[in-house]
Amino acid sequence: MIFHKLKAGSLQFAILISAIIAVLLSIFVMLVHSHTLFAKKSDLLIEMIQQSENTILFGLQDFSVATDTTFIAIDETKNMTASLHRSYWGMFGKIHAETQAKFKTFEKIALVSGWLDAKDRTALYLKETNRPLIIVGNTKIQGKTYLPKQGVRAGNISGNSYYGNQLIYGNILKSKEELPKLPEKLTKQLAFLQKMPLPTNDDNYIDAQPNKTYTNSFTKPTKTIFSNNELDLFGMKLTGNIIIRSNTKIKVAASTMLKDVILIAPEIEIEANTKGVFQAIASENVSIGKNCELKYPSSLVILAEDALENDSPKNIKQHIFIDENTSVKGIMCYFQDKTNNRFEPQIILAKNTTIEGFVYCEQQLELLGSIHGSLYTSGFITKQFSSVYQNHIYNGTISNTELLNEYVGFPIENLDYKVAKWLY
Repeated sequence: MIFHKLKAGSLQFAILISAIIAVLLSIFVMLVHSHTLFAKKSDLLIEMIQQSENTILFGLQDFSVATDTTFIAIDETKNMTASLHRSYWGMFGKIHAETQAKFKTFEKIALVSGWLDAKDRTALYLKETNRPLIIVGNTKIQGKTYLPKQGVRAGNISGNSYYGNQLIYGNILKSKEELPKLPEKLTKQLAFLQKMPLPTNDDNYIDAQPNKTYTNSFTKPTKTIFSNNELDLFGMKLTGNIIIRSNTKIKVAASTMLKDVILIAPEIEIEANTKGVFQAIASENVSIGKNCELKYPSSLVILAEDALENDSPKNIKQHIFIDENTSVKGIMCYFQDKTNNRFEPQIILAKNTTIEGFVYCEQQLELLGSIHGSLYTSGFITKQFSSVYQNHIYNGTISNTELLNEYVGFPIENLDYKVAKWLY
């Protein structure tokens, strides 16, 4: 038998190789375990996301139900539960879905409103007031139109006649003495916003300063900016779950950047060249300057008290005014049962203005610009050449064919609800 003598270093080398192999095997086992664990967590997260989306869809089925939080048991083996809360954010509904499983939470929040298929949309609904609609100049009405029994006629204002080839480019139906209603829960919520108590916790306030940036997620409690006096938002950048309130007036400058916030005051003034996406809710006046761009989904709302014969002349100023070359994408509403301003329009759309979406006016509207969507109104007024013309449209355009079929923002009763925007 022949023996080979090995050097002592060979044993050390073998031990080193064994140690390296052991380490590599340990790393491999750890990687497999981590990958399996990560896959399980990923599957659980995906399931939670899908469940939150399903909860949102469930909430869309009947948005008219109570706004209290609803709890849903999903999977007892995984201890997964979901909660659904319906509420309002200005003119839009809000659905907050939260899914919990194994100490993890996933939240999804949607801004929602009514939706109508393009073929079912109304271009113009003019309430029955025993007066015909008179159209003059380059006026054009395109789409399904509801008119009083007196119908529509071509008119003349200071030598300007009607220049269209036909009076209405669409089907004509008979209107009723009442406009289609918006959900009572929505109008009550708007009234509550104007008079709701201020927060009692200092943590819910923002001490806003000029040229500062403030952001608040919709997963957190609402923050409030408040002033008893006029509130100037010059240079501020405000985003998210924030309500800005003043007991007198709010001013928004072109240097102000607003995203998804709500403004509440008796008077709201948006200066020229302002851009943003926000909601303005007032009791007296909302004025938008020239060359502004309010992106979707914005809203402008006045919820005014009744103005009777013996009321002060101050009520003559109650209106929403949109100046020239300004566009608004979203919802515009003027609510008021009675007014003594029979010769004053309550919504004024100046020349070259464009409204894309839904316009609702319980009083009278002056249309010199364009509405791409649907208009519901009790009447029209136009002031031309030092005269006032009732139920006249002069060079105005109403067309429901210009609005995308995907548009969400018809807050009328008994409509299907869809997501207008995902919140954060």
